[in-house]
Amino acid sequence: MTTLTIRFNGVQEQILDRMVKTGVAQTKSEAIRMALLAFASQMRLLDDKAITAFLRAELSKNPRSPEEILSALETAKNEGITR
Repeated sequence: MTTLTIRFNGVQEQILDRMVKTGVAQTKSEAIRMALLAFASQMRLLDDKAITAFLRAELSKNPRSPEEILSALETAKNEGITR
């Protein structure tokens, strides 16, 4: 396991706050892990099986219904980020 101390400000800080506020992620650390997975997927650095395994493990820690997840994602999309 790797532990990092990273300072975020500006739009990156707003994104993390919004991900937690809207329920997309439970914590800022979880939001960062999710964003890293999304980036790895887009860049084809990680296959879908690995991403699915991670998401299942995360959801088993804090179960949420598919409706709750979709609702949180929709809320995050609709609220947007302001600079």
